[in-house]
Amino acid sequence: MRIGELARRTGLAPSAIRYYEDRDMFSPGQIVRLPNGYRDYTDAAQQRIELILAGRAAGFSLDRMRTQMQHWIAMDPGEKSQILSEQLARLDEQIRALERSRAAVASALQGLRAHPPTNRR
Repeated sequence: MRIGELARRTGLAPSAIRYYEDRDMFSPGQIVRLPNGYRDYTDAAQQRIELILAGRAAGFSLDRMRTQMQHWIAMDPGEKSQILSEQLARLDEQIRALERSRAAVASALQGLRAHPPTNRR
């Protein structure tokens, strides 16, 4: 399928698909160069994009996904569970950090509301 069709199927812009290609997110054979220079994306390329989108939604970096996607299908459930557990712990820490940041901003805002600055001229 051509890039436009793949874009329609995945909801991504063609530029995003090219970006993932430039970042080596596809395996050999998922994108085939035709004699006229066009790219032909296989159904496996669509499945790869769906996996990339799921990984991004789970907070994985592209670099981490690139190294682990090559082995994901062959991994046993225990290995997959370990990777996902580690990612869950990272996300939980990010949530805690955001909650601390939110509390600091809320406190500063409350202080400003309690003691509004005087209007100077």
